[in-house]
Amino acid sequence: MIFLLGVWALFAGIVALLGYSFSLPFEFSKTINDIPFHQWQTIRVSVFLTFGYLAMRHFLFGNEKMFPVQFLDLYLKFIVGSGLIIYYQQGITDYSEYATLGFFLLAAIFSHFLSRPEYKKILSFAKKNDYL
Repeated sequence: MIFLLGVWALFAGIVALLGYSFSLPFEFSKTINDIPFHQWQTIRVSVFLTFGYLAMRHFLFGNEKMFPVQFLDLYLKFIVGSGLIIYYQQGITDYSEYATLGFFLLAAIFSHFLSRPEYKKILSFAKKNDYL
């Protein structure tokens, strides 16, 4: 699941730099202007919340180490939470939009379990102390 999300994110980022849009659920368009406002807002707010959480965590706990999968887990949870609120506020009723949030919820559940300490050792391909 993490590998597929990573491949999708790399592809979506590269085509966005080329002026195209590729968004979930796998919709391709010739301009990035075709992405709905509520999807932009969901990503924007989840980035802000993730950054704010990590800044406060650093301020309160100092240099506590995090694995990359923990960052992914946190970000996916913020996407789902902020997406539900924004979709409700914007009056979104299209089920395919909520299916996209369902996909991110499923990914968040997987990443939650993969970020547990017993799985970190299995997923670590680097040295023992290499963290984000």
